[in-house]
Amino acid sequence: MRRFLITSPAYTGEAEIIYDETGRLIRMDVMKTNMNAELVNRFKAKVAAQVDALADSFKDTKAVIIESDFEVSLDDFKREYPYSRNYHLLPKRWEKMSKTDQVEAYFAAIEYRKYCKRNDWVNPKIADGWLANKEYKNDWRKM
Repeated sequence: MRRFLITSPAYTGEAEIIYDETGRLIRMDVMKTNMNAELVNRFKAKVAAQVDALADSFKDTKAVIIESDFEVSLDDFKREYPYSRNYHLLPKRWEKMSKTDQVEAYFAAIEYRKYCKRNDWVNPKIADGWLANKEYKNDWRKM
């Protein structure tokens, strides 16, 4: 996964764009900016669907694009995961995971929480087992 932070004289703050391992756009976040609706629409129109075209899509603007590392902590993951039982098992599992898997698990936990809310009959799994079985690789939006 690749993460880019975009700044511009047109707004304050940083916009964030995230691409998956294949270079496909998966997330765009403007929450840390003061963009109005018109500026958000123009920004969305500029963002490339593939990471290879990102630099070219902003070349006619004064925007600055910086690739940045992900930092997702275990606490970030716990905050998003819908079930807090047996959290004492997580630190060892989390340390063994690659940074990419940690980031993927974090974003999947957000979608898993939404999945559990949509399907109120589902009992969320214990997080350690969910990570061990790599259930964060599932596309919870489509389930």
